[in-house]
Amino acid sequence: MMTAIQEELFGNEQYSRLCSICRGEFPRSSEFFPPGRCHDSLASFCRKCANVRVQVLKANRETERRLAQMNLLEKSCEKCRTIKPLREFYMSSHSLDGKTLNCKICIDTKYSERQMRQQRLGDLAWAVYFIQDSRNNNVKIGSCDDPYLTLETLQKGSSEALHLLASHEAGHKESAENIEGALYSLFQAHFRGNGWFEMAPSLEQYISLIQREDYNKAEILLFPMKRTQKKATKQITPSDSVEETVFVEGQKFPSITAASKATGLTVEQLKKYLQNSVESSSRVTRKIPKAS
Repeated sequence: MMTAIQEELFGNEQYSRLCSICRGEFPRSSEFFPPGRCHDSLASFCRKCANVRVQVLKANRETERRLAQMNLLEKSCEKCRTIKPLREFYMSSHSLDGKTLNCKICIDTKYSERQMRQQRLGDLAWAVYFIQDSRNNNVKIGSCDDPYLTLETLQKGSSEALHLLASHEAGHKESAENIEGALYSLFQAHFRGNGWFEMAPSLEQYISLIQREDYNKAEILLFPMKRTQKKATKQITPSDSVEETVFVEGQKFPSITAASKATGLTVEQLKKYLQNSVESSSRVTRKIPKAS
C-alpha cells in the first residue's frame, strides 16, 4: 500500500500503472515497463508481456517463412534425380522439410515392384541385403523377404539417410540365413554390433560383386574351401565318367562299367586303379587283386 507521504506527493495514477495485456499493477518505472510511446516514455504493457510478445512475433514470422517455402520451393528426388514441386512428395515427419526423400511416382513404382516380386517368388523371395549409413559409411547385413521395406523401417528410426547398396536373391529363408551367417563369420573382425559392419575393403569388394551380379566370384570369396573342393572333384571327373574309354592291363574297354564286368573288379577298385595310373603316367604294369 501507499504511504501517507506517497499519497500526498503522487496521485494513484502517477505512482503505479496497470499493464494493458496482463492487467497487473506495477510501479511506474523503467524496471517494470519498457520504453514506449506513453507520455512518460514508457510502454503500456509490462516487461514480461513485452518478452512474450517478442517470442510470439518471432514464431509467427518463422511460420510464415515455412509456409512460403512449402508453396514456392522445389526438391530433387533421390531416386530419379528430377527436381519437382514439394506437392509431388509425400508428407514425412522424419525429414527436415517434412517431405519424403523420393517423389510420389518413384515410391508408388517401388511399391508395385515389391508387390509383383512377392507374387512371383512367394516363399523364394528371401534375399540378403546391404544397407549403408551415410553418416559413418557402416553397412548393415541381414536377410528378409523385402529389403526395401526393411530399409524404410530402419530409416524411420534414423536421423541420417540410409541407402540400399545391394541385395542378393537367395531363395528360401534357410539359404538366406546361411549366407548371412557366412558373411558374419567372414567379416567378423569388422563387426560393430546389431548387424552393422565397418566398410572394410574386403566387404566393399564383395558388395561390388553383388552389384555387378557376379555371383560366382562372390561365392569364391564367401566359400573359398567349398569352391576348392568342387574344383578338385571336377579334376578327377574324367576318370569317373562311365562313358570314357579306359585301358585295364593293356585291354581297351568302352566304359568303366564294361571293364568292371570283364575283369570282375568293382567300379571303386577300377577308379582307384585308373587314378594311380594317371599319376604315374604309365600303362598298367602291375596286377590288380581280384575282388573278394
